[in-house]
Formats: sequence, C-alpha cells, structure tokens
Amino acid sequence: MYPPDISSRSNMRYCFDIDGTICETPLNLLGKPDYHKSRPIPFMLSQVNKLYEEGNYIIMQTARGKSSGIDWTELTTVQLEKWGFKYHELFKMFCKPNADIFIDDKGINSQLWCKSRPEVKGIVAGAFDLIHPGYIRMFKQAKLHCNHLTVALHVNPQLERSFKLPPIQNVDERIEILNSIKYIDNVVTYDIENDFLSLLKDYDIRFLGSDYKDGSYTGKENPIKIVWLERNHLYSTTRFKNQIYNSLKNQYDRSN
Repeated sequence: MYPPDISSRSNMRYCFDIDGTICETPLNLLGKPDYHKSRPIPFMLSQVNKLYEEGNYIIMQTARGKSSGIDWTELTTVQLEKWGFKYHELFKMFCKPNADIFIDDKGINSQLWCKSRPEVKGIVAGAFDLIHPGYIRMFKQAKLHCNHLTVALHVNPQLERSFKLPPIQNVDERIEILNSIKYIDNVVTYDIENDFLSLLKDYDIRFLGSDYKDGSYTGKENPIKIVWLERNHLYSTTRFKNQIYNSLKNQYDRSN
C-alpha cells in the first residue's frame, strides 16, 4: 500500500526536508532560493510537533548551501525555533545531496504523506464565478493549513442579496473548473447562507478573507477556527466582468 500506513506507529525516526516540505521558500530575482523569506507551512508544523509529542525522534535535514557553499546552519536553527518546530536534531549541513528527485525505499512524497495523516478539514465559501489567479492563490494559501479542502459553492448569491451580480457560469461549469484545481479535494453547493452555516459542524477550519476581520460576515457565533486569508492582489471577478462589458461596449460603439 502506498503511502504506507504509518499513522499508528510510534518511536520512529522521522527525517524531514525543510524547503518545500515544512516551509515555503520563494525565489529571488536571480532564481535562487531566498531563505530569509521562508515561511512555515502551518499544517506541517502541527503534524511534525504531533509526531514529536507522540515520542518519535525528529530529524531536520536540508541541502541549503550545497551548491553555493554557504553555511545556513545558524539561520535555519533560528527559523526552526522561531516557527515553533519541535525536533531533536538538525542534520549537519552539506550532507544531503542537491538533486531534483530523491529515491528512497523508505521515502514518501510529502503531499502523499500529508494525505496519510488524520484529516484536518477546511472549508471556504463563495460563488467562484470566472476563476482568476486570485482564487488560485487563495486555495493554495488555504491548503497550507489543512490536508482536505472543501469549496462550498454558492449557487446564486443574488437570491439573498439583490445587489450581487448573478454568476455568468452555471453550477455544473463552476464545479467542473473547481474540481480540476489541485488544491481542492471536494465541492459542495448551497443556496442560502444558513445552508452553508449548517455545514460548518463537519469542518475544523473556516477560511475567510482578511477584509472580513471587521466582523461583516455571517456565523460569527460559530466556534469553528477561522484562518484569515490575505488578499495581496488586485484580481476581482466584478472588475473582470466590467472590463468585458466595457470592451464589448467600446467595440459596439466603434462599429456603429
């Protein structure tokens, strides 16, 4: 069976890669990893610490500096402490080979390993009409906090809020698009807000945009954990619809 069933075994030695496994590390303008800007993956933080607390031996290992010859031990040690990772040993630098693919008879892909862990279920709601990069970034950010992400698809927000624009794409079209996105594990639909709120009892985390921190969202009384997703972009479905409208209108005006 792959991934192997290791969820019930304790007192094991776990060796975790760092960049791309327990943290996200962006590239700089030269296309090199910018370790100073690495950020921990919350789901991996909770899982590594859980294994530690269960009595397993945790080893951190990295190929940082293997190509450049720079010793990143001090920075890496500070980061692991700052992020809150519990571990027993940071394997000495330069001992892990720098490669694109690692093959090991006891190895397991980090994403498959995440799926083998007990489910942490997150849910995010919206109409998701005209999918754009802003949505993709949101789903990616949400998946850093859970290993099972459900999208609650609002069939037609205009039913309860007349000022909302009705979706351009029908429900089946939106479901097909959402199901093709690798960060999404499940799609459910709802008609009214109360239907969505009734779903929350089955989930561990609710994702909301940081613009709702002012409390302008329904279900505030629900005890579910909320993770705020930052919107660091200018993408907007409404803006795209207006741009399409104006483009077609200008073309029509020119032809008449």
